Amino acid sequence: MRFLVQAMQRPNLTPADTARLYAAMGEFYGAIPSGVTLECDYIRGDRRGSYSVLDVPDRATLDRILAPFDGLVDVQVVPVLTAAEAMGA
Repeated sequence: MRFLVQAMQRPNLTPADTARLYAAMGEFYGAIPSGVTLECDYIRGDRRGSYSVLDVPDRATLDRILAPFDGLVDVQVVPVLTAAEAMGA
């Protein structure tokens, strides 16, 4: 299952919150879970958010990936298809 994940850093994070955010990012990028493919990943120019497409086995896996970011970012998750999938190929 593919999901577009839009994550926006919450305003007014403390320095400790920001450190937690970057630690969570480092842990994810340093060891992407088995069975998960990060298909694309873009960071906003102002570094306040990101847009990523992840291919995961199921929504529960995605929720586990996002759990360390709870309280640090606001997340929108949208199921997505490739063009070929959408066209029935």
